[in-house]
This record gives sequence, C-alpha cells and structure tokens, in this order.
Amino acid sequence: MQFPSTILRLLRLDVPPGMPPANEEIVKLFNPKSIVIVMIDNFGLFEAVVYKPEALIKNLEVLALIETDDPYAVSLINSILRGPLDQQFHLMQYVKSHGKFTHVICREDDMSTFGFDSTYSVNPRDDMATYVESTKKVFRSELLFMHFLDFESLYAQYGHRTPPKTLLEKIVRRTDNWIKVLYRQAREDTLFMIIGNHGRNPIPLNYEGKLAEWRKANSPIAIILQKRAQQTS
Repeated sequence: MQFPSTILRLLRLDVPPGMPPANEEIVKLFNPKSIVIVMIDNFGLFEAVVYKPEALIKNLEVLALIETDDPYAVSLINSILRGPLDQQFHLMQYVKSHGKFTHVICREDDMSTFGFDSTYSVNPRDDMATYVESTKKVFRSELLFMHFLDFESLYAQYGHRTPPKTLLEKIVRRTDNWIKVLYRQAREDTLFMIIGNHGRNPIPLNYEGKLAEWRKANSPIAIILQKRAQQTS
C-alpha cells in the first residue's frame, strides 16, 4: 500500500490525503527525474535467487519483499496502482493529470482490469512487442509502466513439450536482457522498479527437494535501481 505514495514522492508530487505514507527509506535513497515500472508475472524472490538475472543483480540498489495477502498479478497490480481500495485514485491518471509524460504498455485485456486509459496506453500483442514499444518510450517518459506476462500463455502452448521451469528460466533471462537494454537507453537519473508477482494463476513447476521448499516460500519482490551519471551498463 506504500507504493503509490512512494512513487509520487519520488516524482515530487503531493500525496493525496488519506493515502498510506511513502516508504521513507526508499525516498531518501533516490532522486530520480523519471521512473520506469516493469511488472513481471511469475517472477519473485525464488526466481531471482535461482536464475540470477545478471543485469538486475549487477545494478541492484534495493531489494524489497512485498507484503501482501494476495501475491497474484491482478490483486498486486491493482494495489500498486490504486492504493487502498476505498480511495478514488489511480496512479497513472494522477501523475498524468499533474503534467508528467505518462505511458503504459500493456495488453488490451489489462485496460479494463487495471483501469488504464487509451490516451496514454499502447496495447502490444506479446512481450516482444512490449519490449519494442518500451524502447520508444523509455527516453520520453517521466512515468512508464510496462507489463511482461508471456509465461502463462507459453506454458499453455508449449508446456507439454518443454518443462515449465525451463520455460520460466528462459523468460527470466530474456526479460533481464531487455531491461539491460532499456537501462542503457534511459536518461540519467531514471529509476527502475522491477516488480515480480505470482502470475494470474498457480502453475505447477515440479521442483524437488530444497528447491521445492524454497518455491513454496516464494515472495513478490521489487528490485530498485537508478541509472546514475556515467553508468552505461
């Protein structure tokens, strides 16, 4: 519930009355000119530890575990965008209404689910198209939200031929490479918040032993990093 207020404070915007306070630890660490929120389905603490996405780990400044009663995509994204359920608030619309260049890259189904408006949204067909659109927007946005969610559709299509954990590993590494490119293309003092959730639906990944135990304890995460002066990698 602290996410909307934290993002507003980082963008130097007023927090509406009644919203939970920002996370002061994060606010004190960063002073961004723009923010990129990257939402990745089926990515959490377990995947970060096991698959070790290189670009994210190399540039990581803050790793935050997200406390939530519902770690799945729809509930978690709505909480991040709207804050408390009784608030008449939407993060993207609020930021845009205060004159910031705001963009959303999401599937068409996300528009009604998360309350996005067509005036600032682009609807790609898959994650590759999401990545391509993000390369066009990352330098021109003050708040950019994008959503990578291919795993569940690819699992439904190829899961009978490719082990789901192999498929998930490939997607994590692929998305990590895309974020590495976006990081290079972004302006200095762009803050990246890479947020992982449990996906829309539970998917059996068939881990064994300790990996199976760790997977059960998996938690949604936020990996936060800022592109600072003279950083290009």
